[in-house]
Amino acid sequence: MRVDDQVKRELDAVVGDRFAPPRKLRATLLKWALFAILGVAAAAVVMTILHTHLTQAQTAPGPKKPVPIRIVPSQ
Repeated sequence: MRVDDQVKRELDAVVGDRFAPPRKLRATLLKWALFAILGVAAAAVVMTILHTHLTQAQTAPGPKKPVPIRIVPSQ
């Protein structure tokens, strides 16, 4: 028998097979609320950036003159 197995067996006898501390409902709800607020804030930032860029693209003046395309023969 290895020492690790013996230590594990003795700890299991004292603590049990697994240890799950009790969760507090208030802490869990606060954590979920915080993540929900952060998610909504992130979505608002993305929508604001997209709206700004689309508005600038729609109101920007067109090019002054067309750009000529030159075809360069391959060598």
